[in-house]
Amino acid sequence: MTNPVAQREQGYTDLVAHGGRELTEAVAVLAAGDGPLVAHGPGGEHPAGLVLALTLLAAGLPHDEAVAAALLAEPRPAALHEALAAIDALGGTEPYLLRHGLTVSHFHALRERFAGDDAGLAAGDVS
Repeated sequence: MTNPVAQREQGYTDLVAHGGRELTEAVAVLAAGDGPLVAHGPGGEHPAGLVLALTLLAAGLPHDEAVAAALLAEPRPAALHEALAAIDALGGTEPYLLRHGLTVSHFHALRERFAGDDAGLAAGDVS
């Protein structure tokens, strides 16, 4: 994985290309938790907004709503948009997370967790 300075300069596309396992592990931790979701990093050096977007997308939130929520935690909106575009180019969020170790059980846990959320998260199919 690249250093935080390089991540800030290059956006998150390098992180998406080479840090998929780490991003997926963060989403898995949030899927396994039973308390409030908290993802943060000091000084914008860590991809809290990207982890939040991936978590919300895995939970079934529509893309626009997930991005809007994640932007609240992301000091670099362009980096988030670039990263999500890179993930889309690799087949989309679900295949990306599955390829890097998220399980169908994690997807179901996130969708169950958010099923009653006011945001209207839908429990969808995970292939």
